[in-house]
Amino acid sequence: MTRLVSAYPDALSLLVHPRRIGAVLLATLLALLAFVSPVVADQHDADEMASGGLSAMVQRSAFLAPDATLGHNIPDLLITVGDAEVTCDFLTYYRTTGDVPRWGYPTSEVIAERPGGVTQYYQRGIVDCQQRDGGWHMERRLVWDDLGGLGGEPDLLSEQPGLPLGPWGHRVSNVAIDGTPVGFLDFFNALGGLQAFGHPKSEARPDDAPGAIFNLESAAPSVIRQYFQAAVFEHRPDSPELVHLRFLGDAARDAMYPFDIHQAFESFRSAEPLEDGQEFVLEEVSGVDARIAQYAADRDALVALYHALDGPNWNLNHNWLSNAPLRQWYGVTIGAGRVVELDLSQNQLSGEIPAEIGQLTGLTNLDFFGNQLTGEIPPSIGNLDKVTRLSLWANQLSGSIPAELGDMESLEWVALGINELTGEIPAELGNLTTLTHMDFTLNQLSGSIPAELGNLPNVVWIGLWSNQLSGPLPAELGNLTGLTQLDFDHNQLSGPIPAELGNLVNLDELWLRHNQLSGPIPAELGNLGSLTVLGLEQNQLTGDIPAELGNLANLRRVDLAGNELTGCIPAALAEARQTDVDELGLPFCEAEEEAPADAA
Repeated sequence: MTRLVSAYPDALSLLVHPRRIGAVLLATLLALLAFVSPVVADQHDADEMASGGLSAMVQRSAFLAPDATLGHNIPDLLITVGDAEVTCDFLTYYRTTGDVPRWGYPTSEVIAERPGGVTQYYQRGIVDCQQRDGGWHMERRLVWDDLGGLGGEPDLLSEQPGLPLGPWGHRVSNVAIDGTPVGFLDFFNALGGLQAFGHPKSEARPDDAPGAIFNLESAAPSVIRQYFQAAVFEHRPDSPELVHLRFLGDAARDAMYPFDIHQAFESFRSAEPLEDGQEFVLEEVSGVDARIAQYAADRDALVALYHALDGPNWNLNHNWLSNAPLRQWYGVTIGAGRVVELDLSQNQLSGEIPAEIGQLTGLTNLDFFGNQLTGEIPPSIGNLDKVTRLSLWANQLSGSIPAELGDMESLEWVALGINELTGEIPAELGNLTTLTHMDFTLNQLSGSIPAELGNLPNVVWIGLWSNQLSGPLPAELGNLTGLTQLDFDHNQLSGPIPAELGNLVNLDELWLRHNQLSGPIPAELGNLGSLTVLGLEQNQLTGDIPAELGNLANLRRVDLAGNELTGCIPAALAEARQTDVDELGLPFCEAEEEAPADAA
């Protein structure tokens, strides 16, 4: 109960009228006892159920799937607990206590949520099968107490005829206190009565009636409500249905698992139908407190980010630093209670990225493209090992690329182009085996291209153009057989073009212009049958143009000028739509004559 109130601080304010909070403090203790007593009855069975791996046998089951996102089984189960077998008949209970009109659709599978019992969540309530008083019982959970709606309304009693029930002196009636016909008693009796709904905690009355202490939001004053331990009845004058049930099960779930943390557990996602006689393993739902703490840590990191990057002057900063859920903060996406995406691109961010960015370890996408960020990329960014897409493109970042970037083991797409980055490309980037795109263009990077980049099996695009890179082209680049574009234009690369580049059979564009490459053009480049761009101009290449380049039938652009090439020009190079071969001052190669068919 402590966790519910501390983790969901608005629960009481939503459900208890502020004028009467003092009147319900005594009832808080009673409700707390009612809440915890069912789950501590038999410690031996509780320990058995808490040990993990609970197995069960499906006796029979119904699969309800009203839409693609909501599909769950309601089973009758035979569960093994230690040396004993117990029955937990969720389907039987569901059907005998009102079925869909009472419970709505299931929103989870049966789960092991607490020691000594198993649970299933529904839209309009929660059902527990739990060990108590020497046996196992099917019971609806008193979710009203879970939500903080404690006590009763002893000073607001109805004079209308009805069924008196419970310790608070209220009755279930077909007529509200103001004489409005509501049909609550008929509905109560038809859908399971006390077993399904528990005792009434109020009369049938408007929330704004004098003396009312329970108050749900989001309804017009003309709505009549009656609060029960396990449900809330509503009469809406504009509806053809006389009685509606609130989705109190969803509300209780969101209190127990705030910030959408329930999404982290498989049992709350859509399931597949179960078969009779099938073995069923109940998922243990644990670690919720740790997830709530992590949510708070994510929020702290975002607050630090806001202060460091001049948040008040962003173009858009809706709800930042407010008490709104993080999913309502501009640019923030939440999944399973974690910040999973942070997109603040083109949003007037300025300043240095704080080290706290490394606390957002649930991130899968980080996009700061097109801002005015300065300073160095913090090494703590390497903690973000779930990030698949990292864009810091088009800022004013300086300093070196941190070696810790190589720790981002899920990284697929990294864009650091159009900044003022200096220093060498870290060899550790060769650890990024999931990487497909690397864009470091238009920086001031220096040093040699690390041979370790040849260890990137999934890379398809490498852009390093317009830097100050020097030294040779690593032969290991020939290992990147999935590569489609290699762009090293406008650097200071020297030495020969490795023959191993001829292994890049999927290469579409090869840009090596404006460097200091020397030696001959490798004949192996004639193996690049997919090549559409061959950019080698403004280097120090020598020797004949290999005849094998005439095999490149898909070329649409050829740049060879500004070298010291000799020999003749393969005719296929002149057929490209954009070519500079006329500037070479070399003749075209003559086509070889075919030998006569009857030659000996």
